Amino acid sequence: MLETSTRIKIDISSSLPRNLDAVAVLIHKQTPANAFTSSPLSQPIQSTINRIITTKINTGKSDMLTMQALDQVKGEPARLIVIGHGNPAKFSAACLRESAATLAREVNKQKFKQVALVIPDLPDLLPGSPDTDSLEPALPSALGALAEGLELGSFDFALYRGSASSNGNSGRAPASKSVTQFTLVYEKPGSAAKLAVQRGQIIGKGQNIARTIAFRPGNDINPPALAQVAQELGREVGLKVRVLDEKQMQKLGMGGIVAVGSGSRNTPPRMIVLEWPGKTGSSSKGKKAGRQPAPLLVVGKAITFDTGGISIKPAANMQRMIFDKCGGMAVLGLMYVAAQLKLPQRIVGILASAENHISQTAYRPGDILRFVNGVTAEITNTDAEGRLVLADALAWGCQTYQPSAVVDLATLTGGVVVALGKSIAGVMTMDDGLMKQMQQAADRADEKIWRLPLNEDMKGMMKSDMGADIVNSAGREAHPLQGAVFLSYFVPQGVPWLHMDIAGVADTEKQTSLYVKGATGWGVRTLVQWVSNRGR
Repeated sequence: MLETSTRIKIDISSSLPRNLDAVAVLIHKQTPANAFTSSPLSQPIQSTINRIITTKINTGKSDMLTMQALDQVKGEPARLIVIGHGNPAKFSAACLRESAATLAREVNKQKFKQVALVIPDLPDLLPGSPDTDSLEPALPSALGALAEGLELGSFDFALYRGSASSNGNSGRAPASKSVTQFTLVYEKPGSAAKLAVQRGQIIGKGQNIARTIAFRPGNDINPPALAQVAQELGREVGLKVRVLDEKQMQKLGMGGIVAVGSGSRNTPPRMIVLEWPGKTGSSSKGKKAGRQPAPLLVVGKAITFDTGGISIKPAANMQRMIFDKCGGMAVLGLMYVAAQLKLPQRIVGILASAENHISQTAYRPGDILRFVNGVTAEITNTDAEGRLVLADALAWGCQTYQPSAVVDLATLTGGVVVALGKSIAGVMTMDDGLMKQMQQAADRADEKIWRLPLNEDMKGMMKSDMGADIVNSAGREAHPLQGAVFLSYFVPQGVPWLHMDIAGVADTEKQTSLYVKGATGWGVRTLVQWVSNRGR
């Protein structure tokens, strides 16, 4: 079974379980003194909460956490945890997700095993994130976000902790860890509420699978090893998996991905294809009998380690290039969720995987490559390799599967980090309808995106002066846009296509409300929301 780096269970109940290690409640800023009430809680616990509010021990500021021991009463919780979730005017599913993650981290730290979270009063409609108009029914949205947050906050990557760690592990398997039980307490936990919790936990698990594999270093995860992970995932959840090796790709004319992986003779490139057929009959409306519906094609860059090749990167922070596979990991997370939720849409996910290394067999600046669709490219910078592997994946994927829409995700350029920072992904497309769909999905998922320009007039910037059709890099100017312009040569005209440059959001160098340092699994929630919306 694939590792998620979490050991939790989540259920929902109308009453508070007995003998809890802790019970948690959420409060807004400016909660009036002595105004907190909650029917599942005893009067003494409610009085303690009101005292914490009145004395401003906890002001309700986002993610502010206060823990207090309770009187030892048989069957009652041992501790109270109060978590702030900010300005009530900005209340959203994102606030609940972050509060739940804050709770989960504290529970993990304290090694609690039985914890309940009392769901606060909810409006009829709830936005996915603050300052957006993406309103949806509050209860399923809130429950899903809480379950996602508990999963994300419980993430603890322990695979390589050894005998020198306090919770060390001398073997190859993760250190054993008992399961923590979270109970969401809500007055009317009907079947719809339970389904919302299950959905949220599955999405959180999908994101944590993406994070776990992203964390695994280059001496453990290389293209052939990643293919084995995908095959294991396929067997586990019922995905069809196809793997193209370097010889098959060479025969097909995939000059881009083969060249990028040519410096790694022992760990050659792989094109990894996962397919979810869709829920039988649900996505075939309007199609002729016996004919499969056109799938959604989602492609991820999966460079398992990137030295930059002959155009070598600086030594500082090169170890973080294990996260250059995060676009592909988001695709893996999506495919896991699609199979577990049995989403109605047919989906094809492709991981374009290679190592970009230096050796006597590595590709060089000045080389001219021919891709599977016949386009040729002059190599001006071997560190602009992600677009080369994506190019063959996009062109071959479109030829093979005739998709109804295409999305790719890649940690493609440092330029997008300069432009948008570490909390917003750059999005480029010439299809306004697809952009609207993705913006709605990102708003619901609370994964921030910003549209950057892309149009046909930009194609001139990539022209080669050395006899090839295009260059793979035209200098530092508008570098995120160059990446998208280059990729546009590999998606047929008329096919809706959107490119996400996730270089700034795929990993974090500091702890955030949702994530510990390292891989974030960014994109899984947005992709799931986008696919789900398309299936409605």
